[in-house]
Amino acid sequence: MTAIPGMADTEFEAWKKEFYQEALEKGVSRAVLDEKVPQMQLLDRVIHLDTKKPEYVSNFFDYIKTRLTNYHVVKGKEMARKYRTWLKRVEDRYGVPSVYILAFWGLETNYGHYMGKVNMLDSLATLAYHPRRRQFFTNELIAYLKMVEEEPTVAPEMGSWDGGFGNFQFMPTTFRAYAVDGDGNGRRDMIRNMPDAFSSAANYLSQVGWKKDEPWGREVVFPENIDRKDVHQNDVRTVAEWREIGIRPKHIIDFPLPEHELKAQLRMPMGMSGPLFLTYPNFNVILRWNRHELYALTIGLLADVLSNRAPLVTIPEDFKPIKTDAVIEMQKKLAEKGFYEGTPDGRIGPKTRHAIRRYQIENNLFTDGYPSSSLFENLGCCSE
Repeated sequence: MTAIPGMADTEFEAWKKEFYQEALEKGVSRAVLDEKVPQMQLLDRVIHLDTKKPEYVSNFFDYIKTRLTNYHVVKGKEMARKYRTWLKRVEDRYGVPSVYILAFWGLETNYGHYMGKVNMLDSLATLAYHPRRRQFFTNELIAYLKMVEEEPTVAPEMGSWDGGFGNFQFMPTTFRAYAVDGDGNGRRDMIRNMPDAFSSAANYLSQVGWKKDEPWGREVVFPENIDRKDVHQNDVRTVAEWREIGIRPKHIIDFPLPEHELKAQLRMPMGMSGPLFLTYPNFNVILRWNRHELYALTIGLLADVLSNRAPLVTIPEDFKPIKTDAVIEMQKKLAEKGFYEGTPDGRIGPKTRHAIRRYQIENNLFTDGYPSSSLFENLGCCSE
């Protein structure tokens, strides 16, 4: 990635001086700052990646097609055999099943195959300078400089464009808070030392609330006669209560008895016509790692396949992704009708789903909060 020409002597240089003082006040040594701050470069590609508008809206099938593949399963099982001893030790110590560690590893870096090739100092400086998420990345940059000072043998030079590094793409603040020395050699190496990497990932999940011996959730099916108007995206009930209205797990006959009292949230990432899930408390722990619902679902599903708990999800042949411009048009239509508040942005977030649900209720449509082709047609806007 190249630096932005003509800017290094203007706003960015002024920001560097402000950052130097803030980092000094927050405990970074003057020696490290004197060495590293002058080296910082502004990367245009990083700003582009952080602010670009995607052509298509990310949805479940589109998301999993490159992340939940037969390759990920075969490679994951190969890594399970290769690191069997260490994965078992980590599982016993932290209570997190190894299939979840493997699933995170597979999604984050393709099992260590790609950990990023962007200069960490430059990417973090660029994102700390840019106003969109300035405070968040200022904290990450300060944490990175403290790594450089305190643990120079494991501080990464290269990482992803957004500041993640190592086998599990820890951010610098996450590394400082949760990374551990898995093999007792006195270092916390997330790049070259798999015992450290596995242990750190498991320690993070354990520390933020992983429940031992509980699954993440299950893919489920609705009975044909269910009253869909009474079932909404994000409803939370016990598994026993869901079971009472006829919901059943897709890949086994019935829910195991220990799951009946678990609180379960209904998730319909593609509406009533797509795959349906009940997610349990451990799913919320996965969301602590990455707040993207589709990411968390993919982690759970890959872990299931790796443990032979469920088959690989198949994508329908007639699946078509939704364009961002179509969602913007839909948001405008919903706003015109008084259902959507905010600036149309092409993202299907909580506000948009809430607006869709309100419109569906008002117009006697299935209340799933999903922008289906029938919804576009009802609104009189284009889904192509």
